[in-house]
Amino acid sequence: MIKSTLFTLLFFILACIRLYSQPYGWFTQPSGTGNNLNGVYFSSNTTGIVVGQSGTILRTVNGGTNWTSVSSGTNVHLFSVYFVDGNTGWVVGDVGVILKTTNGGSSWNSQPTGVGYQLRSISFINTNTGFAAGWYGTFLRTTNGGSNWVSYSTGLTTNLTSVNFADANNGFAGGQFGKLIRTTNGGVNWMEISCGTTAQIEKVNFTAINEAVIIGEGGFIRKSTNLGNNWVVQSSGTSNWLYGNSVKNQNFYVLVGDYGTVRKTSNGGLNWYSQTSNTSSLLSAVSFVDTSTGWAVGINGTIIKTTTGGWILPGAASLSAPANNATCFSMTGTLDWSDVFPPICNYRLQIATDQNFTNIVRNIAGINESQYILSANELAYNTQYYWRVKATNFVGESASWSSVRNFRTTNQNVTVPGLLLPANNSTVSVTPLLRWDSIPFATGYRCRIATDTGFTNLVLDSNNITVRQINVPAGKLQANTQYYWKVYSFNSCITSAYSPRWRFTTALTALTQNNTEMPAVFMLYNNYPNPFNPVTMISFDIPKESNVRLSVYNLLGEEVTLAVSEKLSAGKYSYSWNAVNFSSGLYIYRLEATADDGEKYVKTFKMVLVK
Repeated sequence: MIKSTLFTLLFFILACIRLYSQPYGWFTQPSGTGNNLNGVYFSSNTTGIVVGQSGTILRTVNGGTNWTSVSSGTNVHLFSVYFVDGNTGWVVGDVGVILKTTNGGSSWNSQPTGVGYQLRSISFINTNTGFAAGWYGTFLRTTNGGSNWVSYSTGLTTNLTSVNFADANNGFAGGQFGKLIRTTNGGVNWMEISCGTTAQIEKVNFTAINEAVIIGEGGFIRKSTNLGNNWVVQSSGTSNWLYGNSVKNQNFYVLVGDYGTVRKTSNGGLNWYSQTSNTSSLLSAVSFVDTSTGWAVGINGTIIKTTTGGWILPGAASLSAPANNATCFSMTGTLDWSDVFPPICNYRLQIATDQNFTNIVRNIAGINESQYILSANELAYNTQYYWRVKATNFVGESASWSSVRNFRTTNQNVTVPGLLLPANNSTVSVTPLLRWDSIPFATGYRCRIATDTGFTNLVLDSNNITVRQINVPAGKLQANTQYYWKVYSFNSCITSAYSPRWRFTTALTALTQNNTEMPAVFMLYNNYPNPFNPVTMISFDIPKESNVRLSVYNLLGEEVTLAVSEKLSAGKYSYSWNAVNFSSGLYIYRLEATADDGEKYVKTFKMVLVK
């Protein structure tokens, strides 16, 4: 009992290994013959028949892993095989040969046909009614399973290579020189119809009750959806001769032909895709039992099989957007890549903070489109990320990732600054201090001053301010002139809108010079009056030509007025500070002077504004 159990377990393990180690795509099976193989038919995943040169019949009962030669009882070439169920099938060949089996192909019996011409094609609609066609326009029909075959005139003397019926009445036969005939009464009468080509027709198949496809010489494909009244050209993507077609439903067909050509459609021929057959041999016939498992046969004993619908693992995806090294990428941006097909794939996306993907922050599988739209909060602001994509189809996952790209996400948003000083519509000096709100995440500001509301006549345009204020340099503004100003904030990715514009008017003059007396030393005097409201006079002496800066500060140490910032000649000066736009409190004024000979002077005093 133990030995029996171990044997069963070992057999199951080996069977699983064999099943799941099957190659994907198309792979070769040993046929055991070098004869040309012309026809193939599988009635199930395990049982199939192949026919060919010199009476060759091969049979498998294990999906083609092993093929056994079966006696056909003839040495003539066999061309086509058709089964109506797992047991009952027919074969046709040279000199009018028709063979039948009722035991799944284990043995074959000859059926009399009364013709001596080569028969190239056979098909049945049930166990009783079948049709055969061949050289010189030959057409045969049986209604008793082949016990009797009756010949009917087709009106052609050219060779027929294929015959197929949708039901007991409607059928097509085609062959040399693009000759195509149609019957609507079971083959008793035939009518020649035009299919738009003079190339040889190798195969005609009904895909639905009124739909049919013909293929053949030069890779041509024609399809009709109205029982042959009109034929539409389809592009197979090859000029190689096409010989075989397996139709599983209205959408799924597989074609085979010269040089190992395999073409497949899953949408009724709107698109045809090439498959790798792994052989360069001429392929003459193909048979699928479902949309995954099929076999094709050809010259020199060639047999190939697929269990994946002919498809292999998907190739690598190609990244499209954003561009590599992109910056300021939106937090809700779209990552886009190329479609990988056929067949249709889904995708796995990885995003990491390093190019080796040791720190993966997003690993998203099962994406059904070739793009991914980020949602808010998936990634961090102002961060470098690396990303890649891998495709998966029903065969499996791609052997390789796409190339790797990187991007840097955008900075956080910045808002519009609010203007603070000077107050809107105020009167200021010709070197005023302009101040605005400090904006979070802003790395700089741009301030513009103009004499018009449209800012076409700019007098100042400073776009690299790193603090929230600017002292307008001397010489930029004119006395007794109205100006408009506005500011926006920015960082490396985001720029805010401009603030609402404010305006100010420069005073007639604030600095006066008394040239009647030349001072001997630098001197800053106490302002007068002090306390004051709202105007006070600040006086100072400059004994030699110097660069002079006179500023007023609040108790926070913030410069609220740049009263003087220019080079002055020697003399006594007075500056009239108008604090009408300032609140009551203690202020500090400071004089800094640097003479041309290097002498420096710095002095500070306090003053009180009382309103």
